[in-house]
Amino acid sequence: MTLPDPNANPYIWATLITNSGYLPGVLTLNYSLQKLGSSYPLIALYTDKLDPASLQALHDADIPTLQIENLSPAATPNLVHDKRFLDTWSKLFFFKLTQFKRIIQLDSDMLVLQNMDELMTLPLGSSSFASTHACVCNPLKKAHYPASWTSENCVFSSFSDASGIHGPSCKLGLSKCNSGLLIVEPSIDSFTSILSALEDGDATESYMFPDQDLLADVFHKNWLSISPNYNCLKTYKNCHPHLWDLTKIKNIHYILSPKPWDVDRSYNDESGTFQLWWDENDERLGLAEPC
Repeated sequence: MTLPDPNANPYIWATLITNSGYLPGVLTLNYSLQKLGSSYPLIALYTDKLDPASLQALHDADIPTLQIENLSPAATPNLVHDKRFLDTWSKLFFFKLTQFKRIIQLDSDMLVLQNMDELMTLPLGSSSFASTHACVCNPLKKAHYPASWTSENCVFSSFSDASGIHGPSCKLGLSKCNSGLLIVEPSIDSFTSILSALEDGDATESYMFPDQDLLADVFHKNWLSISPNYNCLKTYKNCHPHLWDLTKIKNIHYILSPKPWDVDRSYNDESGTFQLWWDENDERLGLAEPC
């Protein structure tokens, strides 16, 4: 499908896809945005790792695509525990796409529940980008996570009002964002800074959460924090129940494995959120009537 003319519509949603395993996520993410009447298109950014069949499936769904370069650091961290992060460096390429005035990057394992178009006109001021804080509770108690990732250091443990568009200051807690949602106004200067950081092998080799850790270093405490309702991790239902309100949550993020499309309805989903994705996907496939 032909890319939208940046001169006519310089504001876009974008998602990165590098393998067929995330194709169902992209298709249903796009469906959820369209169903909610977003005024802005979703563009699927892909690398040469994506197989032709998946690329054709995107075209068949009328999702515009744009091939980008693979980004990789001078030294790669040991991601044996989190292979899901192997390709996330390439999300940083969004900062280079200056043909667009604003790009809102959404991970493909997200489901939009309410229209979020207001983010397209959110003033960034002097901030380099906007995002939500990372939840550093480590609710699954993964042994390889940093020792600093505790509920005591998580800003959401003491944040009580997520109803507005803004979140707790980026200067609080560990000052790390969750790159599942990034509001970016592309800039060659910003992208040059990112490329320079990728050449620092000593730093990149230590990154456990590759693109997130790099953003925290390059744009240290210079990003705008938005409400967790725009990037609500499925784990919040249990570790931050005071923030869990499905009437206010705008976007659910299905972090970790399995993804909803990798299991059927017999799966015991402790978060209680998979049902939402399954129902939306059934609508997309024409197996259920739209709600």
